[in-house]
Amino acid sequence: MNTTEPTENAINQVLTQYKDLFENLQPSGFQLEFAKVYERNIYFKDPFNEVRGISDVSRIFQHMFENLHEPQFRIHAMAGQDQTGFLEWRFYFKRKPNAPTQQINGMSKILINQASKVIVHIDYWDSGEYVLRKVPLIGAINNWIAKKLKAN
Repeated sequence: MNTTEPTENAINQVLTQYKDLFENLQPSGFQLEFAKVYERNIYFKDPFNEVRGISDVSRIFQHMFENLHEPQFRIHAMAGQDQTGFLEWRFYFKRKPNAPTQQINGMSKILINQASKVIVHIDYWDSGEYVLRKVPLIGAINNWIAKKLKAN
């Protein structure tokens, strides 16, 4: 066994910790929780952001809490091996307090270091389906392109 890499059990422990963190994310205090699981220089990427460092990741989630109502993650599946973990999730939110709840389905890939801290977090979700198609002009163009690329 290579002692410079975390054990398979380590990735599963981090995934469980991650699930608990994201399913219980609150507008205050999440920065302290991030510091427990993230390496200081964490690399984070999603369809709209690409940042490095806990403070920049925290800024993304602060923006989420400031601009969305009742944001909530639900993790539906997890898998891990060696230093890599995957989480399948659903993100629920409202754009306005009395608006209907919307949902985004996605997947996150995380990498951990030998200290079992997350060093990479990459989110995969379809921004075209969940965001761009709902913007009037951009949505029409996006739908037209999707129709042209669709196999009949």
